[in-house]
Order: sequence, then structure tokens, then C-alpha cells
Amino acid sequence: AGSALAYDPMDCVNDIAKVDKDINVGLATRLCSGTWTKEPVICYAAVSVADKDINRKIAIDLCAGSVNAEKTVACYSEAGQRFNRGIATTLCGVKKQEN
Repeated sequence: AGSALAYDPMDCVNDIAKVDKDINVGLATRLCSGTWTKEPVICYAAVSVADKDINRKIAIDLCAGSVNAEKTVACYSEAGQRFNRGIATTLCGVKKQEN
């Protein structure tokens, strides 16, 4: 019946390691936790281009849980013209539960 292969958090961890070969497993796990699409990885790669000085933690806070990388990065870029990175990330990122 040829169902599409499901994308899962392990695929995300493997993909982010290709995008950022120096990322540590803890940060990769934060980005990929509970993700079932490639959007967080696409977002992470795109925001690193849009904001060359963004640090990994902020990029991960922004992109973790993203279901539309293009909209997430566009929001961050627009918000970043008025606000600092932290506020732009809070505004445009998906709320993550703190443990």
C-alpha cells in the first residue's frame, strides 16, 4: 500500500547532525524532542543564515516545535528589527514546557 515513511525524532537528530556537525546531543535532543516533521531542522538551518550571529541555544529555542520553518524564520526576522533576540524568539517560537 506504499505508505510514506514516517519522520520521527531520531530522523531529526540525524538530520541536525548533518546541518551542524558540532552540535551536542543535549541540544539536538531539545530541538528534536517530539518532532514528526523536518521543519525544526529546516528552521534551524534557515535562521542560522538569516541571523549569522545567533547562538545555538536561541536558534533551538526558536525552532523546536516549529511546524512551518519559513513562517517561523520570517516572524523572527521581522521581530528582530524591533526587539532583541530573546523577545523575538519568545514571540515567534513555539512555547516549550519547562521541566
